[in-house]
Amino acid sequence: MKIWSSALLLSAFFILSMPANAAGKKTPPASISFHLEGAAAEAPKFAREFNTLAGARYFRKAPEVNSKNIQACSPFPADDNRTYGMVFKLNAHGTRRLSEVTTMHQGKLLLSLVNGQPLGVVRIDKPISDGILVIWTGITQQEIKLYDQIAPRIGEDPKQWKARLKQIKKEAKKSS
Repeated sequence: MKIWSSALLLSAFFILSMPANAAGKKTPPASISFHLEGAAAEAPKFAREFNTLAGARYFRKAPEVNSKNIQACSPFPADDNRTYGMVFKLNAHGTRRLSEVTTMHQGKLLLSLVNGQPLGVVRIDKPISDGILVIWTGITQQEIKLYDQIAPRIGEDPKQWKARLKQIKKEAKKSS
């Protein structure tokens, strides 16, 4: 019995001491996350301050929705004629989470972070149950290329998307 307990303890220690990223997962080429407005009392552990058009506000560090929840996306020219906006279609989990957050937190702000940089903020005025999130401006052409590696365009067949990715990689090798 003592040997069994020691072996179990040693196994648990080995598993817990492994690095978290040792599973061989690649980090995504770009990140997008949406953070709910928090409170100053939550800082610095759970919230972080950002300057927004509505003034300095605190937003939760843990995102409500992130890159893993994106099923598809599509860029569009922004009104500033310099950058792009992006429509994000969320997967089932992201859609459910967005619906919960927007139902429970009406009146609060939702901040979008693109590659760790604040890009836009919107006030939650009604529940969003269709799983569609929009960033209206500030996305660069380079970021669109990175998002194309994460998810297909809205309406694009996954096989077409993979073929398009292969073509993009082939063209990148030629230009190198």
